[in-house]
Amino acid sequence: MRVLYPIILLLILSSELQAQRFNRDSLLHHILPNDIKLQYAGNIGMFAVGVGYVTPNQKWKADLLYGIVPSDYADDPIHSLTVKGKYTPINRQYGNGVHVNWFHTGMLFNYSLGNKYFLGLPEYYDKGYYYFPTALNVGVFVGSEIRYKKWGIYYELGTTEKRVINYAKNTRSIDFNEIWNIGVGLVYHLK
Repeated sequence: MRVLYPIILLLILSSELQAQRFNRDSLLHHILPNDIKLQYAGNIGMFAVGVGYVTPNQKWKADLLYGIVPSDYADDPIHSLTVKGKYTPINRQYGNGVHVNWFHTGMLFNYSLGNKYFLGLPEYYDKGYYYFPTALNVGVFVGSEIRYKKWGIYYELGTTEKRVINYAKNTRSIDFNEIWNIGVGLVYHLK
């Protein structure tokens, strides 16, 4: 439930943004994100909520998301923060408020919170026990979004450096299709 509070706050603030729609120099216009989103899966938690920003030319995007894997699917809930950067070279506007982002590609940095995860190898592990930090995941993805007026849906197909490394080291036991993950999301565009 607490995850919904930022979404509700942003929706309330969006009405203020609509009132200042033509005043692009206002501080509120620059501080508020361009969109809010909910995402299912996609290497950033089972469920994630966050905000997105878009450059004026609509080609570059950045997202900040909070993700969670509930305790039903892990020993303890896994909380994470993710930063995504996207490049969207193919955007088309169609009649009746339909906007399609036919292709975007990007990179993400996902940081898992908690004592179980680390950036540097703890002393109680032998050197070489883990060959990468467990707290930080770096990923790449491709995807697409379709938008009708203020609402959009999107997908992203991606992988992380750990999955690629494990695949490269174990090609006989890991299939290529096992390193990929798909995420789907819902977007509400504020601007």
